[in-house]
This record gives sequence, structure tokens and C-alpha cells, in this order.
Amino acid sequence: MTKRFLFSISSLVLIGTLLSACGAPATTTPTAEAPQVKNTNLATAAEGYLEPVQSVTLNFMTGGLVTEVAVKEGQHVKAGAVIARLKNSAQRDALAEAEAALAAVKANQAAYRSQLPQLIAAAEAEVKAAQAQQAGASAGRDHQADLVEAETAVVQARYAQTQIETSMNMMREYEVDHGENWTKLQLAYANAVKATQAAEERVKALKTGSPGDRAAGAQIGAAQAGEKAAQARLTQLIAEREGKATDSFEAAIQQAQAAITGAQVALAQTELRAPFDGTIAQLNLKAGEPVPNDQAAVVLADLASWQIETADVTEIKVPALKVGQGVMIKFDALPDVELKGAVESISSVAQSKSGDVVYPVKIKVLESDPRLRWGMTAAVTFEE
Repeated sequence: MTKRFLFSISSLVLIGTLLSACGAPATTTPTAEAPQVKNTNLATAAEGYLEPVQSVTLNFMTGGLVTEVAVKEGQHVKAGAVIARLKNSAQRDALAEAEAALAAVKANQAAYRSQLPQLIAAAEAEVKAAQAQQAGASAGRDHQADLVEAETAVVQARYAQTQIETSMNMMREYEVDHGENWTKLQLAYANAVKATQAAEERVKALKTGSPGDRAAGAQIGAAQAGEKAAQARLTQLIAEREGKATDSFEAAIQQAQAAITGAQVALAQTELRAPFDGTIAQLNLKAGEPVPNDQAAVVLADLASWQIETADVTEIKVPALKVGQGVMIKFDALPDVELKGAVESISSVAQSKSGDVVYPVKIKVLESDPRLRWGMTAAVTFEE
């Protein structure tokens, strides 16, 4: 009885449980969501500073007092424009003196060349006189023939002497310094005088029957040497006339031209000129004050073209970069500005920065904004 009762109760409990399960609404066991996988291949980022593509520091090559400042800071200038000048009176005087010296040398050369016909005539007469002296010194000829020849030699020698005297008088009229050419004429005149005297003595000896006539052979060598020297001078003068040889003035002209070039360089060094179109980014000159020794006189930059140079691209990041790769650029000072750029160069030489190995990367800024300023901090993101 008791066992049957317990079985009945157990059955009822089981049935109730089953019925309860069938009547209750179905429930689901919650499962955890799969975590979203983030893209770990993020674009490489770096930081750098904005700078102009082209800039230069300008300084005077010599010290001195600034007399003129022709520009203002922030002013745009063209290539070749004068930025400032130093006191240059001494340099201008030196240039004027050099130019005057060149003009004087050229004037002397012109005067000399105008006298070339007379100088050539004198040289020709000198040659003839030397030849006459040589002929007069020859021995062993018929007495009468020798006398006629000797008298002819006297006439030629006197003519040569007269020609040289005429040339010397003409040169005196110009009242210019002829240097070596005057010396040549003096020597030619002395030789002509000697030739005239020798010819006259020859005539006298022949007329008086002097025994010195028979010993004239010793004079032949000297006469031949005189003729050779006179012929050389004549050849040089003819070559100068025909432009086949330079005269003694050419060297002086070259020296004067070199002096002018040096003076022009010295004068140019008293001016600062812009080497390219750009903006005066910094100006440390004032008229009436000396050139500063402790800072740049002028900083010129082309503010129309910008670049960024990074200093934190590590050896881990640099293999992913290449020249021409696109870049997005943002500026700390201009949060609303985002510009496009491109990798211009990647240094092949590493640098050490705060214990890291980094490679400087230059980025060309392809867009612009009038608010950009030299030195602004830029955050760059290299496109993949």
C-alpha cells in the first residue's frame, strides 16, 4: 500500500514537471559576440616641420658700413634685385683708376700704331745703312769703284740718319711715353750715326790712300751683325703693322683689363643681390650701421613651394615607403587644413634620435594655404 502510494506521487511529480515544461515559453542561451578584428596594417604616420623648398642665407663678403637697405622684411623680390649696399667710394675710385689706366694704354698704342709707317721707314734706312757700312768695310776692290760705292754709302747712311731723326721728332710731338719703342729708335739713331761716320771715314781713306782701307776686313763682321739686328727690328715692325705680332702695349692692356676685373669684383662685393625670386624672410640690416657679425644679414626663401622633412621615420617604418608615395598632411596650428603631398626623397643614411634609428624623409607639399608659415609642425600620414 505504501509503495504503491509513493510510486503514484512520483509519477504525478514527473508528469507535472513534463507538463510544466511543455507549457512554458522557449528560452535561448545567450552566446558571446565574436570580437571585431581591427585592421592592423595601419598607414605609417610621422611628424615633421614645414620649410620652403628653396632658401638661402645671404651675407656680405666684406665688412663695412651699410649705406642702403632697398627692401623690407616680407617683401617679394626678383632675381638680381639689390637688397642692400655698403659704403663703396673706395671701390668705385679703384675701378675708375683702372679704367683710366686702360684708356691711357690704348691711347699710347693708337699713337704708336699711327707711327708704324715712319718706324718702318727708319728701320729700312737702318738696314741700308748697315749694308752700306758692310760694303764700305769690304777690301780688295777697284779703288775708283770703291770710292763711288763709299760715297754712295755716305749718302745712304746720312739719309737713314735723317729718317730716324724725323721719326724721333714726330714721337716727341705726341708727348706720350713710348717706352721700349723710344729706346729702339735711340739705338737705331746711334747705329745710323756710326754708319755715317764709318762711311765718311771710308771715303776719306780712299781719297787719301789710307792703309786702314786694307784692314777693313775686321769691320765686316760688325757690319753684318748690325744688319742682322736692323733686319730683325724691321721684320717685327712689319709684322705688327700686318697684325701678325703683338706690340709691347698688348701686355700692358691685359694687365689693365685684369685690374678692371678685380675692381669690378670688389665693387660687386659691396652689394647683396637676390640669387632667385623669393621673399625676404629675415632682414638684419639697417642703414647707417655696420654689417652684423653674429647673425645672417638676410634670409631669402621661395614661399610658394613647401616641403616637410620628417625626423621620426624609424627603421621599422621606412621599408614601407617609396618615392612618389601619396601623403596626407595636417598641421597642429591649422586643424581645419589637410593638404596632399608626395614623398620626394628617402635618406639612405640613418640618423640616431633619442636612441632610435631614423631616416629623414622629404615630402613635397602639393597644395598650399596662405596661412602656412615656415617651421610649422606637421603630422603626415603615408598612404598605403
